[in-house]
Amino acid sequence: MAPLAPLLALLTLSLASARVQEELASIPQQSLVAKAAPFTACIDDSDCRNQGLNFACFQYICYPWENDSSVAEKDRKGTCKSNDDCKTASCFRHHDRRQIHKGLCMDEARDCSENGRDDCKGGASGQECCNAQFCCGEEYFSQLKALPCVNHLGCKDLGYGNFCCPQNGLTANNETKSPVCCNTDPNPPPTTTTLKPKPAAKTSSATTVTSYLSALLLAPLVLLRK
Repeated sequence: MAPLAPLLALLTLSLASARVQEELASIPQQSLVAKAAPFTACIDDSDCRNQGLNFACFQYICYPWENDSSVAEKDRKGTCKSNDDCKTASCFRHHDRRQIHKGLCMDEARDCSENGRDDCKGGASGQECCNAQFCCGEEYFSQLKALPCVNHLGCKDLGYGNFCCPQNGLTANNETKSPVCCNTDPNPPPTTTTLKPKPAAKTSSATTVTSYLSALLLAPLVLLRK
């Protein structure tokens, strides 16, 4: 008669596998897929140049403010000049109003310029602090961290890392990759080793006594020579 233990273990494993399959099937498929950002993230207008001529940086997204026909209808944002032009959102105006004379109707973003990510904790889950000013989704924060940096101070100021670090390898165009923000010092200070002083040699009591006796024996000789 075959042992029952292996059969019971196999039965338990089969039941557990079936339970996992049921739980996975009950989870909405969209929650299993990382949320994709409908827009390209930006720090300033220079990050939007490769998107097209009429793209500009609003808060932390590149948007075609003059003609948004290329944007999916569900992601389009109304243009405005004041809050009166927006139904449920606020009118966010670009800082360069001479060149970009329309703003976008955008949901009110929580300000995180004072305490960074901590200011976003009371909002939606997984919120980060984008461009050291606006609470945003992690999908945009990840893009912003991967944008080229100029120096350590810029990375710290925007909250994307403590250092501006070079990247290894080449781009698809065989060009040197641009540096990005990171938290590992690319030029760490050299390590110095401190040599401990050697302890002074201990003089034994026997040696001290021998030296004292030798001095006593030599003293008469020195007096006779004088």
